[in-house]
Amino acid sequence: MLPWNSPFFAPGRGTAGGRDDEVKFRWCIPILFLLAAPLFAEEGMVLKPKQEPPQVNAILASVNGVPISLMDILNTTRNSEYQAYAVFSGKRLEEEIRKIRLKAVNDRIDKLLVLEEFRENPFPIPNQAVEEELDNIAERMGVRSRSEFTRRLRQSGTTIEDLRKEVEEYIILQMMIFDRIRVESNITPREVHEYFQAHRDEFVKPEKIELAMIMLRPSDPELEEKSRMIAEKLSASPDAFAELAKKYSIGPDAENGGNLGEIERKRLRSEFAAAMPEFEVGKVYGPIRTADGVSFLRILAHTPEVRGDFRTLSPEIRRRIDLKQREEIKEAYLSGLRSKAIIRYFF
Repeated sequence: MLPWNSPFFAPGRGTAGGRDDEVKFRWCIPILFLLAAPLFAEEGMVLKPKQEPPQVNAILASVNGVPISLMDILNTTRNSEYQAYAVFSGKRLEEEIRKIRLKAVNDRIDKLLVLEEFRENPFPIPNQAVEEELDNIAERMGVRSRSEFTRRLRQSGTTIEDLRKEVEEYIILQMMIFDRIRVESNITPREVHEYFQAHRDEFVKPEKIELAMIMLRPSDPELEEKSRMIAEKLSASPDAFAELAKKYSIGPDAENGGNLGEIERKRLRSEFAAAMPEFEVGKVYGPIRTADGVSFLRILAHTPEVRGDFRTLSPEIRRRIDLKQREEIKEAYLSGLRSKAIIRYFF
């Protein structure tokens, strides 16, 4: 598990980006299921109890006097921060984590501004729409009754009332923004082909690996002894990786076996890429010595690169062109809200 008292979980000092009006923002509406995801973690269809939050918090920003804290954004940034450990190190790692958090803060600022405008000119939210979305979430969890749904949510550390509020806010955001996005798309075949020619690289699904990590602290007085012991155990049984990560690793998501999720091959840290000249699923690589300590890596899955062809991609290209037009209208709307707001950063 990431140490909560590490510099990556502590805010910096001063303000970011100079004057408030010099900072650019971007917000995108989350998929509803992702909106509910921080409330519970799935393993199959079994909810895990929500972990107690660490006793560390800080105010990262404020918008019109409303504070945005570190704990407000960690649920959305945690996975990206974990993956950053496999790509960056040292100051570059700190900078990347700060960038991840800044985006999350900006997303939350935009959300708060839209909700603030709604409160100034409210309109009724269809209760049927809220209930349908709650039913959709319950179905994805494999729950058949509202009472069971309520019980499972309570086990995860939240309530049906909290989730209903999140769903209502999601619907408000959809209606407030998409009511302003009325694009009459008349995209020609020539535009589609020109877009494909100009963005070929965007239609390549890059080679990826799902990676797990065990990281040992460089200052650990038993570093060499632990490294040898872990190497021996993994040599005898690679499947022991997750248990060893839970017991010894100080790295990301150690409590879940050190799984960093999927990472593009080209984004791997140079030390890790050099240690894994080939990608063999299930194989353990290490010990790998870096400035951050000693690491062991295991490849859990491998997805090769896939290139799309124009014929099959045409519908997707049309969708992208249409989305780009909508994004421009949405950004103009949000920029107007930001220009009237008082926004401050404290990290």
